[in-house]
Amino acid sequence: MRTINVLAATSLLAFAGLAARADIVDQVVATVDKEAILMSDLMAEIGPQLRDLRAQATSQADLDQLLARKMRDTLDQAIENRILLREGQLAGVVIDDATVDQRFEEFKRLYPSNDEFMADIEKSGQTVTDIKERLKKQMIARTMAARKTTELEKGITITESEIAQFYQDNKNSFQHAERARCSQIFLPAGNDLAERDKVRAQMEQLKDEIANGADFAELAIEHSKAPGAEDGGIIGWVQRGDLVGRLDEAAFALGEGEVSGVIETDQGFHLVKVEKKEAAGQATLDDVRKDIEPQLRSAAAAEKFKKWMEDLRKRSSVQVFI
Repeated sequence: MRTINVLAATSLLAFAGLAARADIVDQVVATVDKEAILMSDLMAEIGPQLRDLRAQATSQADLDQLLARKMRDTLDQAIENRILLREGQLAGVVIDDATVDQRFEEFKRLYPSNDEFMADIEKSGQTVTDIKERLKKQMIARTMAARKTTELEKGITITESEIAQFYQDNKNSFQHAERARCSQIFLPAGNDLAERDKVRAQMEQLKDEIANGADFAELAIEHSKAPGAEDGGIIGWVQRGDLVGRLDEAAFALGEGEVSGVIETDQGFHLVKVEKKEAAGQATLDDVRKDIEPQLRSAAAAEKFKKWMEDLRKRSSVQVFI
């Protein structure tokens, strides 16, 4: 594994404000197919994180080590991004200006204030245009990485035996607490007392209809204003504490198939139905199959992507100077 020396880390810290010098800013730290990666490129990435790194450090030596580790990781990512940028450009990946502008605003928010952001880029000798261009190249690289990962995932088949083996090897990860599968009907209400009384009466009427045999899911589709209304008001599986206050109490006080009374919250009025309940215990393979399969597919794709990147790097001319 390549080692980033303490002198390089100290130079980075100097660039951050203790002793910024032009020769540090323009130091070439690596090349990819003769395209230079500068110390200033690394600093542009690490700069917003320096405050946190200083806060984590317990001594100057500790700070130097943190910076060295951060530099190594950032340089590795910069090299990978240069390779992915090349592949993305060859593949015709395009990032529009509006997307770049949005990413730029997100980047600025990494700084405590706009003044500190502007001071930092002035110190580094960069312009807003420079930063946007760098962010655009990063986004092309990341888009290429995502596109390749998706392509690799499509070519992966996860067998039933692989899913079953993963379940057996990780059974302890599939323990679940007591839980209830719930649905709800929700009608919002503001602070006006007359409005709340009107909405409460409407919900009481729905409760009576359910008591007289009306289908809860059909009423949810017709009346509920909560997410999941179109699917019969489904909330899904919840554990204790997942829902707020009296909704949570109702979910675990009711039996299977039971419907709560009208529950009032600050947001409005609710009816909760418990579809199914399960005691704490071991989730079955059928319960978690839908979660395991994408995990295995993602892991397999990540391995293939790593191998793809290693092959690309071998075919590239990469030189590191720190």
